[in-house]
Amino acid sequence: MTESPTIPASFDAAADLEQITEATAHLLDTVAAMTDEDLRGPSLCDGWTRGHVLAHIARNADGLSNMLNTAATGEVTPMYASDAKRNADIEAGSSRPVAEQLSDLRESAGRFAAAFTAAQAAGNWNAPVQRTPGAPGYPAYQVPAKRLGEVLIHHVDLDLDFTPAHWSDAFTDQWFADTLARFQTREDFPALRLDAEEEDQVYGVKADPQDKGVVVVRGPKRALLAWLLGRASGDGLVAVIPAGGRGPLPKLPAWA
Repeated sequence: MTESPTIPASFDAAADLEQITEATAHLLDTVAAMTDEDLRGPSLCDGWTRGHVLAHIARNADGLSNMLNTAATGEVTPMYASDAKRNADIEAGSSRPVAEQLSDLRESAGRFAAAFTAAQAAGNWNAPVQRTPGAPGYPAYQVPAKRLGEVLIHHVDLDLDFTPAHWSDAFTDQWFADTLARFQTREDFPALRLDAEEEDQVYGVKADPQDKGVVVVRGPKRALLAWLLGRASGDGLVAVIPAGGRGPLPKLPAWA
């Protein structure tokens, strides 16, 4: 019999919902100031307009609500019926005018908050949830962090006034750690050391943090995270090569 995953001691559902609500409010303010022409402009997501990004954020809220409903009721409801349906829904919603996008974002966020509250009342945060039918499950306690990341990272993808500099310390620390862990197992990721200058600490990815034979990239932690996520070109970062002196930033694989 498979044991249920242990919910981390750091998990705080109420605090997570507060952060998600705040991040969503900032996103809605940004969208309220946009024009229909703005929506047709390119985003930082390759091949997507800003309209695609907003449609994705709304459908993500509904998809994660499905996962939360699983935790609340015990009835398995995958995030998406299929990847093809997910992609079709985003495409179909991408060309809507700002007023419709804003309404959809607000209403889908409300449905997510309601589903979150129901899951919180049930308290079954280690329930296994699925992205698509038959996909490997993961515990429901991971859903809040995923939603916060979707809102904050895709807000940056709109390429307007919201930048990684707006990310909180708590969000940056958590996503930095999670991103390094994710890339540790990627065969296409280069061995790398990352020097977060405000911490005076070096992190290793597929390398020992003290290995002087590996390139070290130095800069503010938010800038390092944005570069790792493919949300920044690396401005403000410096790469120091083993032979000494500066060199080009290593080429990174795509996040997805």
